[in-house]
Amino acid sequence: MGLFYNYCKLNTQLISKVFFDKLLISGEENIPANKPILLALNHPNSFLDAVIVGGHLKRETYFLARGDAFKNNIARPILHSLNMLPIYRLSEGKENLGKNNDTFDACQKILVQNKMVILFAEGLSENNWDLRPMRKGLARLAHKAWQSNNDSNQLQVVPIGLTYEHFEGEGKIMLINIGKPIVAEKFDLEGNEAQFVREFNQSVSEGLAGLIPVFPELKPKSKQHQVFRAQLRNLVQTETNVSKILSSINLSSEAENQSFRENKLIKSTLVFWPLYAFSEWTARKLFKQSLFHDSVIFGLLLFLWPLYVLLVFGLIQLIF
Repeated sequence: MGLFYNYCKLNTQLISKVFFDKLLISGEENIPANKPILLALNHPNSFLDAVIVGGHLKRETYFLARGDAFKNNIARPILHSLNMLPIYRLSEGKENLGKNNDTFDACQKILVQNKMVILFAEGLSENNWDLRPMRKGLARLAHKAWQSNNDSNQLQVVPIGLTYEHFEGEGKIMLINIGKPIVAEKFDLEGNEAQFVREFNQSVSEGLAGLIPVFPELKPKSKQHQVFRAQLRNLVQTETNVSKILSSINLSSEAENQSFRENKLIKSTLVFWPLYAFSEWTARKLFKQSLFHDSVIFGLLLFLWPLYVLLVFGLIQLIF
């Protein structure tokens, strides 16, 4: 792992302690230490999903990011140093779709080295508590690895479910639930590839469905959302196992106490309030869609806080 990657990994863990009111991880023992791994994540909160998972797992991770982010000559080497690989969508130009083959080849080389790659099984991100249909990319990568004659044929696919209390900045609870590996022996690799994709995607979908709360009707800021948040906050006070917490949530029942107070540590700390306010303002200015706000806020805090601290100390020395 490179020096910059290690710095960002440790920094992610540090910022997470103040950005999240509580972050719980269960099932990390399900990730083998010496196997090539595809981490199959649901995708509720843009690129923050990969940043948090990659930052908190012990092993080094690679993950795919929006291809248009790599167009900038300054950003490109930074993104590569953070183990990001470009993936292009049709909306980013049909002429770029062929570059995805290079990215998939790069993923195969990473897997041969017994490393881990994060992929989002649903494809695009949406701020919700639902599970959408699986895309084909993950299945094709797994199929190619399992049919290879190199070390990547030892691949295991590990589903990881991500649950956020809400998608509106700091003070939230986040749950990371790591499931049992999916292995090659479960499938007929010599049969029809289309059939394999269907069976594989069904297996991943079932795995993820058992790791997250699947509430298609749950809408942010609704009455049900208040019930969800109250139950979640009550449960994490006494339970640390993510699966047990999620299995106890029931939106059909009224929470005994729906009043709760978020612990917004950054906003409540006078000296750091301007940094958070700037990050939040920038996120809303750059992106009209709230989908990206959490990610931009977290990213700006991640990279700007050391400069901000130096600025504050400099101003203190000037004043006193």
